[in-house]
Amino acid sequence: MFAFCSKYTHGNYIFISTTYNRDPDPFEIFSFNFATSNNDDEEDNSNTPINIQIRGYKTDADEVWKSTGLTLWRASDYLCQYQMDNLHLFRNKHILEIGAGLGLNGILAWRASSSNSEVCITDGDSDALVHLRDNVDRNRNTNSEDGNDDSNVGKVSCKQLIWGKDTSEKFLSTIAKDQTYDVILASDIIYSPVIVEPLWETIQTLLKKPTGVFVMAYARRKVPVSIELVCEKGEEAGFVHEMVKEDKEEGIWVYTFRYKV
Repeated sequence: MFAFCSKYTHGNYIFISTTYNRDPDPFEIFSFNFATSNNDDEEDNSNTPINIQIRGYKTDADEVWKSTGLTLWRASDYLCQYQMDNLHLFRNKHILEIGAGLGLNGILAWRASSSNSEVCITDGDSDALVHLRDNVDRNRNTNSEDGNDDSNVGKVSCKQLIWGKDTSEKFLSTIAKDQTYDVILASDIIYSPVIVEPLWETIQTLLKKPTGVFVMAYARRKVPVSIELVCEKGEEAGFVHEMVKEDKEEGIWVYTFRYKV
């Protein structure tokens, strides 16, 4: 956004007028290329690079202040790295992304999946869902000549999910058809203490017992809630956690949460 200031006087008063011009093109295309290995012999396309394009607002666009889900944040990159380093956790699985925003992590889980996988990418914000669905369509591949067409990957869907016990139970019965998820993904979702309890109610309701895993990437920000509080509430909800990826300099961590045995 650009600002222009002008000054004028009237009697003994000085007035300063500021005119703001919006960025005429607040959108940006974020491009990603993920190299895969051929360690998983059952995957025909396991060594085919995964190219993803995400369309969203620039981080300094006005619209980002209205909904934080309209741009990409730092922790999503680290969760992508963890996904690519641990593809065995995501193949042939029933996967849910919560608080997906533009959907990078869920789209990667889908594009890296096997034909037996199902990925549901969700957000609670209606505006974010419009962009999320656009990004899923943007990354559909119908070109069978490059070996990376959609016949080799699982099913994908985009749905609205508002966190909490009642809403998650409704989602489970109407959307998930009473099938809980092997893996739940999330990144950059912690911004206020009020979301912590509904978050764990959602995980308790939708994560498969006893084998499911919740993978969350967290970036340190100036917000009134800490990762320590999130982990503490997770323990109270019946989960144990493990830090599986760390960048102290950037202040970003990836945690896994599993049901207590």
